[in-house]
Amino acid sequence: MVHIKTTYQYLVVIVMGLIIFLIDYYELANPNTNEIILFAISVAKSGYFIYFVFKTIKETAYKKFYFYEFMSFIVVSILLVIISFAIDYYCLFRIKADAFAGLIPKSSIITEFITFFYYSISVFTTAGFGDVKPNNTSAQIFVSMELLIAFFFTVLVIANIGHIRNSFVQQDDSK
Repeated sequence: MVHIKTTYQYLVVIVMGLIIFLIDYYELANPNTNEIILFAISVAKSGYFIYFVFKTIKETAYKKFYFYEFMSFIVVSILLVIISFAIDYYCLFRIKADAFAGLIPKSSIITEFITFFYYSISVFTTAGFGDVKPNNTSAQIFVSMELLIAFFFTVLVIANIGHIRNSFVQQDDSK
């Protein structure tokens, strides 16, 4: 649970997504402005996630890294990405109702968000059942960002965590 304490900065980014939702919900800004802000936050969030993962791995390079720590790091990181992109998808949907195809009209914010949480899981795992799909360029860009983050995390980080940790040790030893 050590990593839960260090994710507060990433949670701030999720809260920023919620703020975009509220700005759009109460129509405080132009929809195009909201979309640009949402895009900028999503790109910044994706960059921060990559930085956060490497920073955390580097911090563990000089100490024992137990299995439960590794698993908590993996679970927290994946959940944050999935929830964060679900919020992005939902915000984009609220800004542009035609951003995604295949949505069943829902009666509440909660059931709509659950649909986007489900969709974010299917994108992250690359299962992509096809029942919900991006319907415009903005949605395609958001989905592409999540796919790249998922690829980065699963293939580059999980599969190579030992090698990455060793390279940080070797890099610092050569200085």
